Amino acid sequence: MDAVKPESAAATAAMDAPDDSPAAAAIESPEVTALVARAKEGSAEAFSDLMRLHERRIISLGVQMGLRREDSLDACQDTFVKVFKYIGRFESGRPFFKWLYRIALNVIYDHLRRSRGAPTVSLEDLDAGQAAQALEEGGTSLQARVEALQMTERVRRSLDCLSRRERIVFILRDLQELSSEEIGHILGLSQITIRRHCMTARQKLRQRLLPPER
Repeated sequence: MDAVKPESAAATAAMDAPDDSPAAAAIESPEVTALVARAKEGSAEAFSDLMRLHERRIISLGVQMGLRREDSLDACQDTFVKVFKYIGRFESGRPFFKWLYRIALNVIYDHLRRSRGAPTVSLEDLDAGQAAQALEEGGTSLQARVEALQMTERVRRSLDCLSRRERIVFILRDLQELSSEEIGHILGLSQITIRRHCMTARQKLRQRLLPPER
């Protein structure tokens, strides 16, 4: 694959972000804890609210892992079917997002195995919410945001140079914007191991995407 030079500094932000930056949004909150407790007691309304709070992240994760958007929607639905089936067994007091992401990753891998040979994810499959937000905000940042989205697609097309572990760590850290601690909870790995995989993934992608220095 030919090296691709990003058009803006924003395009390489994901690869150059510090490893200890916080997640973009708090995944665990008193609201989530309360909803989980009610869902465990059988509240359909609470479960629906849990799904509403998390489904966008799960759909995005499926696309980032290589599923087409329609397949990612199916994977999200399958994930919450399993969550609904087993939430009664969920141990209160433990991180809900850790449990949810583990289920989602297993479901997504199942879908990936069934869809081998499917077309590479296109720019149209990128998170529609990000594009909408960029259009709503407008201004001088719009071009930088579009360039960043285009670079994200190039990154995704280059993920095959990573091992399975490097790929999922990179996606969770730099695309899902989880912290090393959160990823460690999900994957059962130490933060040192997470940082090592993330650094290796960034180095491989940088070599694949950026032209060599002269």
